[in-house]
Amino acid sequence: MRILHLLYEFKSGGAERFVCDLANWQSEAGHKVSVCILRPMTIENSFSRRFLHPGIDFYSLNISVGITPAKIKAVARAVKSASPDILHCHHNIVPYLLGLMIRKNDIRIVHTIHSASERANKNSIERALCRCLYLRKKITPVTISNVNLKSFERVYGLSAACIPNGRAALEASSAFLEVRDYVNTLKRDEKTKVFIHVARCHPVKNQIMLVQAFNELLKKFDNCILLVLGSGFDGPEGEAIRKAAAPAVHFLGEKENVQDYLMLSDYFCLSSFSEGLSISLLEALACGVTPVCTPVGGNVDVISDAKTGYLSRDVSTESYAEALCRSAKAPLGRSFLRQYYESHFSIDACASAYQSLYENIAHND
Repeated sequence: MRILHLLYEFKSGGAERFVCDLANWQSEAGHKVSVCILRPMTIENSFSRRFLHPGIDFYSLNISVGITPAKIKAVARAVKSASPDILHCHHNIVPYLLGLMIRKNDIRIVHTIHSASERANKNSIERALCRCLYLRKKITPVTISNVNLKSFERVYGLSAACIPNGRAALEASSAFLEVRDYVNTLKRDEKTKVFIHVARCHPVKNQIMLVQAFNELLKKFDNCILLVLGSGFDGPEGEAIRKAAAPAVHFLGEKENVQDYLMLSDYFCLSSFSEGLSISLLEALACGVTPVCTPVGGNVDVISDAKTGYLSRDVSTESYAEALCRSAKAPLGRSFLRQYYESHFSIDACASAYQSLYENIAHND
């Protein structure tokens, strides 16, 4: 089967890492897989390319922001030239596919919606277009959590497939020992509790609340540190977050070997206002790290409070600080969390579900 994954860009976000894992699994299964981005091939836009298997083609259509008839035609030409059996789209890319809809073709199109539908597509015209194409079965929509499925049903008045995200198992990199030694220099002693947050600097991640809540945690558990991994904290938005943070909060920038830091951490912090189904959360579980999350998006599908992680009551500083304190008193077992990941959120289970979906679409046609 020829599979083409199409998305805006290939930065360091969770959706991009998910596409990497899915494409790699499909390639290993014997499919001919390609990944195509619309945006120009900059270092930032192609960050996740390094995680793709060598046999996977990766290229850019070099299309700038904005939709025009010429850009729609360019996408149609590129897809028809690739001639995939399955065109698997990610992000809100559907408007660029209009050129493929004008004439009948044999390409089956799957669209994974990586966030709540209210947030994924705020343009009423584009929503109407998507609904029309979903309704006419021109495109098969896929949601990534039960919460996101309900969001899709509210917005479009239609049903959709629900395939929870998966993540490939993680292994320590060649830099693990170096990272371990560095993290040890940040700890007071061997009893220091290590919390970690992995995300770019962005308002939706609610990071000002995170550092404020962590400051409150330190008043009760002073032997703790917070590692913040992600880009953008050296900019204007990040400056306010850094100023609000206690000295025990360490901003380490964007890392290719996030797994090394997760393996050296005890708790994973996710303080977002909104989430789809966080790949970073699945990575934390894969490493046996106790998650502490706000009750938004797919978090509530993954975490049962005090059983498979900790959920705050809401997205406030007070509530999240209380969840941090509860987690510090009762961390969950690493082996238990790893087993939970393997049985529910491995890339094998996720990719197998997509394989079945592809085959069902082909059969029904």
